[in-house]
Amino acid sequence: MDRRRLVTLLTLMLGLVGFGTVGYRVLEGWSWLDCLFMTVMTLTTVGYGAPGPLHESGKAFSIFLMLVGIGLMLYLLTLLAETLVRAATDPDLARRRKEKRIMTLSNHTIVCGYGQVGEAVSVALRGARREVVVIDPRPQHLDWAQTQGLHTIVGDATDEDVLRRAGVEQAASLVTVINSDPSNLYVVLSAKGLNPAIRVIARASDEAAARKMRRAGADEVINPYQLSGNRIAAMMLAPRLSRLLSGDVSSEHFTIRELGVPPALVGRTVAELGRDTGALVVAVWRAGQPIRSRPEEVLREGDAVLVAGAAAEVEAVETLRGGG
Repeated sequence: MDRRRLVTLLTLMLGLVGFGTVGYRVLEGWSWLDCLFMTVMTLTTVGYGAPGPLHESGKAFSIFLMLVGIGLMLYLLTLLAETLVRAATDPDLARRRKEKRIMTLSNHTIVCGYGQVGEAVSVALRGARREVVVIDPRPQHLDWAQTQGLHTIVGDATDEDVLRRAGVEQAASLVTVINSDPSNLYVVLSAKGLNPAIRVIARASDEAAARKMRRAGADEVINPYQLSGNRIAAMMLAPRLSRLLSGDVSSEHFTIRELGVPPALVGRTVAELGRDTGALVVAVWRAGQPIRSRPEEVLREGDAVLVAGAAAEVEAVETLRGGG
């Protein structure tokens, strides 16, 4: 409503300037530039003086412009100030601007639920330079998420409209870690219905819920209790291997990362990739299964590679991917 009113006032103001310019031209016969100058000077009350002598009709016309134009100008300036203040302070306008930015994203990740697990997932993904949109019904939880550089939406992730606002139809992946198996199941069903190609990872508290989520379309289902138990056992039995496989080992001397194979690397061999970057290709993941990374193995479209090496060497592989 304010925007329409502002456009109307601006149109009236321009019309008044045009009316004044034509009026002075007809009544005083000055040049078009002098007539425009006189009109703007009268409306803004600057008072430099007329470009030439004013006749009686010109004086009456000036009085009319002052009475009508100055009031309109003051009202316009007041409305402009009100609009600017509201744009800076209105939470609804801020929310709409934020959601417009979210709708421009593509290949991003949506995280449903910003508890302890959701926060850990979101921060790790953001650290890997992924665009992340967090959905949670608790505004106070999302205040902290925004300080981490995350996009946020206050709402219920089981609502399809909320998922659409998060850009689920353009997203590459979705993680649902709400502390409720029925809610996570509903999010899986909704996300897959809106975007069948999206990769969905869900949290489940037991195997029965996990089976339902897999049938609903979840690509992976994680039980955090079982996962943490397995991790503790692995740390007892093989602590160094456990740290390596969990990604805890990462420094300038050694890091390990999974990377998709872009078009620039399709047709090249594992040996060529290692020679060009210095990184060690630990395994190639193809058609859902890992295969041994033989030097002569030719990389195909859709493959993923598990690469290890110094941080600079792994970054070199990232650079090749970016070049594709």
